[in-house]
Amino acid sequence: MTQPSGWYDDPQDTSPLRYWDGVIWSTHVAPKVSPTVAQSNIGMPYGVTPAAARPHTVGSQGAQGPELGGGQWPPYGQDPGRFPGQQPGWESHPAATTPDGVVLSGWWKRVLARVIDSIITWIVALPLTFVPMKHVATILQDYFRQVMDAAQAGSSTLPTQPTAELAGPLLQASLTLLAVYLVYEIGFLTWTGATIGKRVAGISVRLRDKPGPPPLAAVLKRTAVKEGGSLVGSVPVIGILGSLFSLIDVLWPLWDVKKQALHDKVGATNVVVGAQPRRGA
Repeated sequence: MTQPSGWYDDPQDTSPLRYWDGVIWSTHVAPKVSPTVAQSNIGMPYGVTPAAARPHTVGSQGAQGPELGGGQWPPYGQDPGRFPGQQPGWESHPAATTPDGVVLSGWWKRVLARVIDSIITWIVALPLTFVPMKHVATILQDYFRQVMDAAQAGSSTLPTQPTAELAGPLLQASLTLLAVYLVYEIGFLTWTGATIGKRVAGISVRLRDKPGPPPLAAVLKRTAVKEGGSLVGSVPVIGILGSLFSLIDVLWPLWDVKKQALHDKVGATNVVVGAQPRRGA
């Protein structure tokens, strides 16, 4: 925090006052007030105490500003930093970093990267899931046709929903999509420390205590925890627990001091701003 704005002795010429705007010296100057004016009560109502005799508090020093203990003023146009005798006030908190000083990623960048990666893996997996999803569409089409036929015939009994028939192809499509995502995630993180989505967001993954792409063991640990909740979420009855775990895992960096998700803690990794150096570089 720098000196508050106000009129102070000109650092280049002590005869006038120059206005300090809180950042730099301005071009505005003014003559000094006579030192006896503060002691005079001419023109004041009866009983008013002269300015020099009043108790001074912070911000009540008048044009001359606070006493700075004889410190040197910076030249015109330069930031003085913290003035001599000035107590530190509000200051911005430093950005969270790894132990070696690399800035950690914000939460929204991680979300953006995950959305982009999900879209990419969905597009890549689309040809591989075409057959099971076509089977799902056929089953649903037949079911709706049966419902329409029953309605036209005036029947009050609807056809049985094809839940069991849909389970097989839907599970096949889900496992295929998951396999594509795992290969994509593990491959890119082990190779460069960043998936395509993370590159777009300007972030990457590394070990918390060591720069560079994380080793395969760390990537496997964090990926297993990261996707474990989704797998459990597809299981009947206990699925809500898996979904809740996945939600907590995603939100955890918002309040964690090290900005780690739960899967980062298991893998001893951090998501940081910037790319990772290549191994051996």
